[in-house]
Amino acid sequence: MRASFIPAGLLFLVITSQTLARPRQCRVISKGDGKDDAPALLAAVDNCGKGGTIILPSKNYTIAQPITTHLEHASLELHGFLSFTPNITYWVANSYRFPFQNQSISWHLTGHDFTVDGHKTGGVFGHGQTWYTWARGQGNLYGRPMSISITNATRGVVKNFNIIQPQFWSSLVWNSSEIVLRDFYVNATNFDTSANGSNWVQNTDGSDTYQSSNILYENWIYQGGDDCIAFKPNSTKIALRNISCFGGAGIAFGSIGQYPGELDIISDISIENVVTKPSMQNPMTAGAYFKSWIGVQVGLPPNGGGGGMGYCKNVTIRNLHTESTVPLSLTSNLSYSQLNQSYANTSTFLWDDIHFINISGSSATDRVIDFECSSKAPCKDWSFRDINLVPANNDNTDENYVCQNLNATGLDQCHG
Repeated sequence: MRASFIPAGLLFLVITSQTLARPRQCRVISKGDGKDDAPALLAAVDNCGKGGTIILPSKNYTIAQPITTHLEHASLELHGFLSFTPNITYWVANSYRFPFQNQSISWHLTGHDFTVDGHKTGGVFGHGQTWYTWARGQGNLYGRPMSISITNATRGVVKNFNIIQPQFWSSLVWNSSEIVLRDFYVNATNFDTSANGSNWVQNTDGSDTYQSSNILYENWIYQGGDDCIAFKPNSTKIALRNISCFGGAGIAFGSIGQYPGELDIISDISIENVVTKPSMQNPMTAGAYFKSWIGVQVGLPPNGGGGGMGYCKNVTIRNLHTESTVPLSLTSNLSYSQLNQSYANTSTFLWDDIHFINISGSSATDRVIDFECSSKAPCKDWSFRDINLVPANNDNTDENYVCQNLNATGLDQCHG
């Protein structure tokens, strides 16, 4: 291949142009007094969202409408909180729609080659208490919007970010690739004294992935009442490192296989250095758990469904410490009622090539492992190494382990 020849004068002009050009910079100052700051933010993104920097130096910004911030080779410097208004009627009617489980989103972050930096002082405040009280006892209630969705994005970094009192799921990565979410703090806490100990912060997942690949979660602290981080359908090549979860359900694979005839895939998942413990408000139900729907459709999403197919494979969970109800669990019998055993062993979703290394902790029950794989799709090629899980009764017998339709090595109590 011949080297390209550039005349000396032209080369000088190119370098000079690059040297003298300064990235465009836009600053947005909050209006205060509860006035909507979304128009000013969106105008700044229009002006500086391609090749520039948007700076939000104020402590609080009122966001009274759904927003989409599209960034290309740009950065968003957020030193304060985007506070989404607690107008339930408005948000239920006006949030962006998310097709999976008929859910909602309040903020789309889109684009490529961008950085969003919360500087550890900024992020999202969702006025979640209004939503928790409104949705008490009702899972996946229509209209609760997710705080932020990284949507149709490539090569993006979101870091030093706080999500406080999220309305619903704290964050979502949807149809995106090469995304890094680093140094996050998520807190969903119920302050309604009439809750009487029940989990009113359900559906406050720390983050979920959907139709996305090459995602890194690193240095996360989550406190809430649901999945810490969850892999939804078609999540591939995802790594978790240094994750601490307090209250809720731990690291979740699924739910999956909910839509009849759909092919769902979870693959190439690496999880390392995770702690899951109860919070002062909510128990921790698992360290890691796997959940697929029954093989026939019963009811409709978001709370019903079934009949999907697919597989989860090439998963390694290393250095997990958990203090939970059942440290490791799998169900292939998710159904509309969650109690309907009529369709047990109908799932064809495959859980294969899954490996656990250095798993420690304790169970709040007499069961430390509960794997209930479907007889139509037995779990195969599972392995265990350095497992030290203590049940509440301090026994270590077969009764502390359930391993139905499971082919595994390294754990004597699981006989298949």
